[in-house]
Amino acid sequence: MSYFKHESAYVDEPCQIGDGTKIWHFSHIQSGANIGINCVLGQNVNVGNNVTIGNFVKIQNNVSVYEGVTLEDYVFCGPSMVFTNVMDPRCKYPQRGSQFYHKTLVREGASLGANCTIVCGNTIGRHAFVGAGTVVTKDIPDFALVVGNPSKIIGWVSEAGVRLKFDVSGLAYCEKSQQRYKFENGIVIEVE
Repeated sequence: MSYFKHESAYVDEPCQIGDGTKIWHFSHIQSGANIGINCVLGQNVNVGNNVTIGNFVKIQNNVSVYEGVTLEDYVFCGPSMVFTNVMDPRCKYPQRGSQFYHKTLVREGASLGANCTIVCGNTIGRHAFVGAGTVVTKDIPDFALVVGNPSKIIGWVSEAGVRLKFDVSGLAYCEKSQQRYKFENGIVIEVE
């Protein structure tokens, strides 16, 4: 085994777990899950059937990543944040099985703050930052900083998570990532 699994964690077979990944206390990885290299899954994390998790992902304590959710590389999931996978859950009319699940995609480098909720069927853009307690009900663009219920864009961040300040020409520079950005037509793009 090229990954670490605490003795209290369960890993169902078959699944794939990359080198250097750490799975901590009371976590459960369900069959068909595919987890990349050098990930950290904190205490009491549940990874559903057939979930794909990229490389260098960090999932803090008490998070369930349900079937239908995909996390790309370098995604951060804060403590007790919530994913969903069914739009109208009803116990009397169960919707079990992947044919009922609405897909959620969290793109590379996005950060999902503590106690936020991601309603299924949405995409969180590259390097976006979802503030603690935020409820995401629609797609979030790349580099957006969102807060509130429902989520609202209040600014833009760099790949490194630094708040961007655009000049009159719509350009910004991040010292930490050493990257330039342009705000144009309501979105932020990286500038070569």
